Amino acid sequence: MATRHQTLFHAVRAIVRPRYQANWIAGRRKADGFVWYVRGTNFPMTHEDWLRSLVNPFKGNLFVDVGAHIGTWALRATRSFQKVIAFEPNPKTNMILRTNVKLNKLANIMVIEAAISNTTGEIPVTSGSRNEKKAEFRVPIRTLDSYKLAPSLVKIDTEGNELHVLQGAQETLKQKPQLVIETHSQESVGRIQALLKSYEYSIREIRRQNRFNQLQSWLLSN
Repeated sequence: MATRHQTLFHAVRAIVRPRYQANWIAGRRKADGFVWYVRGTNFPMTHEDWLRSLVNPFKGNLFVDVGAHIGTWALRATRSFQKVIAFEPNPKTNMILRTNVKLNKLANIMVIEAAISNTTGEIPVTSGSRNEKKAEFRVPIRTLDSYKLAPSLVKIDTEGNELHVLQGAQETLKQKPQLVIETHSQESVGRIQALLKSYEYSIREIRRQNRFNQLQSWLLSN
């Protein structure tokens, strides 16, 4: 049950963030033939539709989503890939992702609560929004290579840890899967491009404003 403090926080957040308000009231939404649990999120279910439209082909044997969040990529991929593996380390977000999988009765997706990087072990993850009571969890940290996958397409969005994900995916990259990478700094763009070129990838950089009106780069590689 929400505390009085949490209820007040949600009320204030709803005033200053209209989409959060709409999602909180609705609880669920429908988009692209899927049902989405959206309470506590500030994402439109059409998030990055423009980018997915540039990924050709968006189909294959295995789609690997590193940083799947609530599943805006992973759920759609279940229609055109034989299998989907979605990594999401944040327990709260992972729960929403699993809820979306269950709501849509999807049988060809596996959700894994783990962080993907260039090392193994455990890391602390804090779950809970600002002004809410935060809880700290320990989640596994693994390399992508440790799963011994053969993906057709890998999408990576790990809030600045994308280079480390690729450094832990050397054997995976040798198989030359198609890549979609969201970057979070121009310094990381250069280092990621250098690494991918060493695997003879061709790279297309797309620069545009993100939802916070900040200039950002996405890399499409094959």
